[in-house]
Amino acid sequence: MTTDPPAVPARPCLHPFDRMLRYVGLFCCAVLTVFTVYTIVRGQFTAQVQRGVFLLGAGLAVFCLKPFHPGWALSGKPILAWADRIINLMFIGLLVFSSGYLLLNYFEIASSRQGLPTGWDLACYAAGTAAVLEGVRRGDGWPLLSVILLVLVYLFAGHLLPGFLGHHPIGSAEILEMAFGMNGVFGVALAVVANIIYIFIIFGAILRLTGAGVLFIDLSYMLTGRYPGGPAQCAVVASAFFGSINGSGPANVVGTGSFTIPLMKRTGYVPEFAGAVEAAASTVGQIMPPIMGVGAFIMSEITGIPYGTIMLAALIPALLYSFSLLINVRLRARLRKLPLVDPAEIPAFSVRLIPRIAVMLIAIGAVVIAILIGRTPAFAGLIGSAALFFTAFVVPGMRPDWRKTIDMLVEGGRDGLSVTLSCAGIGIIIGGISATGLGVKFSQAIIGIGQGNLFLALMMAAACCLMIGMGLPTAASYLMVVYIAAPAVTQLGLTVLTAHLFIFYYACMSAITPPVAVCAYAAAGISGGDAFRTGLWAVRLGMVGFVLPFLWVYNPQLLLSGGGMAQTAWVILCCGLAVIAFAAANIGFLRRPLGLWERGLLLLVAVAMAGPSGLLRASALILGIALFTVVLKPGASARTA
Repeated sequence: MTTDPPAVPARPCLHPFDRMLRYVGLFCCAVLTVFTVYTIVRGQFTAQVQRGVFLLGAGLAVFCLKPFHPGWALSGKPILAWADRIINLMFIGLLVFSSGYLLLNYFEIASSRQGLPTGWDLACYAAGTAAVLEGVRRGDGWPLLSVILLVLVYLFAGHLLPGFLGHHPIGSAEILEMAFGMNGVFGVALAVVANIIYIFIIFGAILRLTGAGVLFIDLSYMLTGRYPGGPAQCAVVASAFFGSINGSGPANVVGTGSFTIPLMKRTGYVPEFAGAVEAAASTVGQIMPPIMGVGAFIMSEITGIPYGTIMLAALIPALLYSFSLLINVRLRARLRKLPLVDPAEIPAFSVRLIPRIAVMLIAIGAVVIAILIGRTPAFAGLIGSAALFFTAFVVPGMRPDWRKTIDMLVEGGRDGLSVTLSCAGIGIIIGGISATGLGVKFSQAIIGIGQGNLFLALMMAAACCLMIGMGLPTAASYLMVVYIAAPAVTQLGLTVLTAHLFIFYYACMSAITPPVAVCAYAAAGISGGDAFRTGLWAVRLGMVGFVLPFLWVYNPQLLLSGGGMAQTAWVILCCGLAVIAFAAANIGFLRRPLGLWERGLLLLVAVAMAGPSGLLRASALILGIALFTVVLKPGASARTA
């Protein structure tokens, strides 16, 4: 079964000025796509030019396509509409002036005026910073902008704070130069977007517009639809497939949830649970190899660790998390005695799907093979995009015509606008943390509070990730926290790879953590359920994801490092069984409804089997087998919780 695209409402008649701005914005999106492909094929420009073009193109597109105040633009009142247009033009002017001035004068500034800016230099920095802040607001809303503004206030006034939080006085000129410089807006965060992320965003747009994205849902439904909790299991599998490529939890919720959430509700799941399943499942894709929502590429760029090493290390934890979600929703369906899906609703496999599957496998395989043979991630993304685009011509239902090709150019650029501007804004945060020494202070605080205890330090780092990451895109959350928490935990003995994966997982999990659970909010908007309760259910379903980072710290075999094959297989098996026991204790069902004491015993079994002690594992395995075969037999009486 192929899901039909939602009906597109008729576009209201636009004012000629608005229509012109819209065309300019869409043209900028297409230019970003073409520029990305060109620089991968022909080689990148200097860092300032490469990143400057991305900032200029993305900023212009946002100011042209997104109004300053939607209420003004749609009010029907000419004075408000023109006020919105004038403000848009003002920010376009600020961005063009600052970007153009910096591109024309960068080498002179770098060679003779670094630290000694002229008045025009400062005007450029101030204008560019203001334009970036407004672009962040339009692209990601107030949560990220609030953090950036807080950092700027701290830069200007932090020297007035006493004790731990205070820093040396920093002049206004120095702050502006840092903010709109290579240590700020044009720093490592924007570099990752320009060098790596954008080609995979384009890859995701081609995947969606050729119809290969819908194929993920169809195949997932074929695999899971006939089993208890089939629609919910479909959400988990489809989100793992699709989210690995698109790299955005909320976008994943919307992309797959528009189909899976109504289906779950029709089979008996309450709206909050249905939304929570999709929200929790949408975090899977960003931690699922081979692409991991480009998170692995960011990690590789920062740490210097080869992408293949990161991909292999992330494989088992991602599979365990997905497995935990599948078990949770299946047991919930059994507990509530939800009906099976009507077989007529489940798409049947046919030979006509084989060419579509082949196209998808060729594209993803091209990415993986290119990386494994040592090509750069950007080149691998280009190879995958080209393979997907050209092989789609072989399949009539996927074949792009000239209109769809133009849509790919435009959508490939438009899908990356938000992440480009958010990473430009995050550059200011990273620069501020470095300039004030705040990152070093927080690292020392984590170590000091932990008092050399790795577990306490990890708890502090996890809490830091969840709090800072609330409401932010995963890449933004990871980039903000990694410079604070990673030095602390590596100083306490963790490898760089283990520490960065630990932080990245919690950056992903912040998307379902109330009170600002962006994936849960997106899912609740589709399900019609309460957003906060949806977030609480998402945390409950995804609890294994919160625990897994601690498991691989004390069981490095889960990252396929340390120990021989036999020991690694044993640890993975025990952790897999622990996931089943934990899910049963969480849902209250295993072969039959469970009483509180039975759920408590299963929780103890799960904790012991996932721990580092071999003796406790063996004892827990014996206890678990006894519970499963003797105590929890179907038909035995139990007081359900």
